[in-house]
Amino acid sequence: MTSVWVFPGQGSQHKGMGAAGFERYPHLVREADEVLGYSIRELCLEDALDGKGDLLRQTQYTQPALFAVSALAFLERRDRGDALPAVYAGHSLGEFAALFAADAFDFRTGLALVAERGRLMAQAPRGAMAAVIGIDQARVARLLAESEFDRIDLANVNSAMQTVISGDFDQIQRCETLFADAGARFVRLNVSAAFHSRFMQDVQARFADFAAGFELRPLRAQVIANVSARPYPAQDYRDLLVRQITHPVKWYESMSWLLAQGPVELEEIGPGDVLTNLQFKIKQAPLALSEAPAAAAAPARAAARDGRPRTVFMYSGQGSQYYLMGQELYRHNDAFRAAMDACDALHRAHTGRGMVAELYDDSRKHHDMTDVRLSHPALFSLGYSLTQVLIDAGIEPDGVLGYSLGEYVAAVVAGAISLEDAMALVVRQAGLLDQQTRGGGMLTVLTSVDHFQRHPQLYAGAALASVNFGRNFVVSAAQDVLQAIKQRLDEVDVASLLLPVDHAFHSAGVDPIEAEFRRHAQAVRSQAPRLPMYSAMRGREVEAFDAQYFWDVIRQPVDFHQLIGSLSQGEPIRFVDLGPTGTLSGFIKHGYGDRVAHAVSINQFGRNLETVQRLLGQLAA
Repeated sequence: MTSVWVFPGQGSQHKGMGAAGFERYPHLVREADEVLGYSIRELCLEDALDGKGDLLRQTQYTQPALFAVSALAFLERRDRGDALPAVYAGHSLGEFAALFAADAFDFRTGLALVAERGRLMAQAPRGAMAAVIGIDQARVARLLAESEFDRIDLANVNSAMQTVISGDFDQIQRCETLFADAGARFVRLNVSAAFHSRFMQDVQARFADFAAGFELRPLRAQVIANVSARPYPAQDYRDLLVRQITHPVKWYESMSWLLAQGPVELEEIGPGDVLTNLQFKIKQAPLALSEAPAAAAAPARAAARDGRPRTVFMYSGQGSQYYLMGQELYRHNDAFRAAMDACDALHRAHTGRGMVAELYDDSRKHHDMTDVRLSHPALFSLGYSLTQVLIDAGIEPDGVLGYSLGEYVAAVVAGAISLEDAMALVVRQAGLLDQQTRGGGMLTVLTSVDHFQRHPQLYAGAALASVNFGRNFVVSAAQDVLQAIKQRLDEVDVASLLLPVDHAFHSAGVDPIEAEFRRHAQAVRSQAPRLPMYSAMRGREVEAFDAQYFWDVIRQPVDFHQLIGSLSQGEPIRFVDLGPTGTLSGFIKHGYGDRVAHAVSINQFGRNLETVQRLLGQLAA
């Protein structure tokens, strides 16, 4: 039985809350008054300050009041000797109380953070939110996707039949009929802004700038993140906390993930019982997650119980390609050559173009491979062929992990889609990109992602495309925009490098191909994967492989750092990089050091046969 303490968010506040904590911790009440500049006791007990009432409904007061009451309630339970839980979680604002309980920061720091968060969110541009009750998240998303309402996001997914939407004020006011006609109940929320949506990006950037001035300590307990529905990494988690402002609260998935690990004993700490009531509903109909015990996952888990780490194959995406990658293996390894030739035959059938001959043209050795019509299928084929080398040597994966284009390779190796369908999709995507989205690019930046959030003027015109490790992220934009960004970064001594790509992946730069690509993706036949398949885009395991997923792989941002941090919290895993440069292994090395086991298959410096042989020896040991 896993003990979980959860902390509520806005909506649970009420006049009179927190009296016991205020009596027990007068020194912390004084600290709160110093930080806030007003009486926290008067605000919570009287819902008034200096004769002005009804303040607990106002975001700038609600957030520090709820944090203070919840934090003091936690301290009261701890100090009276209650056994502390294995896991903490908080809904939206409540996540700050959960992090306080896990020793991320002291009371004063936590109060300063939430006070500023509340102040900034109260000043956000006009927006609206509404709860859609009675239909599931997938149907809510589908109804919005098929409608005219393109400025509405999913903000909270609270249970199987309760989803909160957030966005443009006028569109929220007009969309009620859309959901009512589908049999749902539509409840407008008493808020003035579009919390947990794309419309909070400016607030998030300003909060990131403020939060950068505070120390965040290593966590002493597990905390489930709203953004990922998985545990926070023990350290280097500032960006995950900041991104909560624009990302949906995945409460339904968070609690379902905990239930999938085994029985849960949940206690709500702080005012109200909203989360307790939600838990009752979630237990009746938890989200089906592949982390739950299942026959397909049994071999991997059995291996871990025998004392051997699970082996997860990783596949990288655009930016890691180069001419002649894998050439030595193609010449001397039968399994690799057979797999590459099979991929080449499929590629020829769709394009009439010889991929292998072009890839291994010695005259191009020193050229950048920027033609997506070659780089896309070549990267896909290389990852698939390296997999066949390991399998031929008796090394089977216990799971697979995909990064961007690499997710297509992972889906094939996991048995979710066929090699034929995947190659057809990769080729079609490359053709559409070449025809409609040239002129974009990607810039890798060697500093914390906080820098992107704190200095939006330096990155004007660019979108955050991926977070690779604590001090490396990638932005996407038009080439001229990236050149200007690079110049500005050079001026402030921040290292950056343009990647060899001509397209702004993981940003609006690829949107022109969406409609046609989706039509092709809908024809892909898929089934449940036979292996756990982890998505760096979704930040978790993937079970459903539909047109939405295939589009999201190219369009949505990637957070590799968060995914590895989440996976490394559980049973031991050894990650094996089956990309052409060992890029993903390098990200793990820089992000987690020796705490996470990882290995490389080949690299761009040659001697591939020797490198692969050494890898096989490591995996067989």
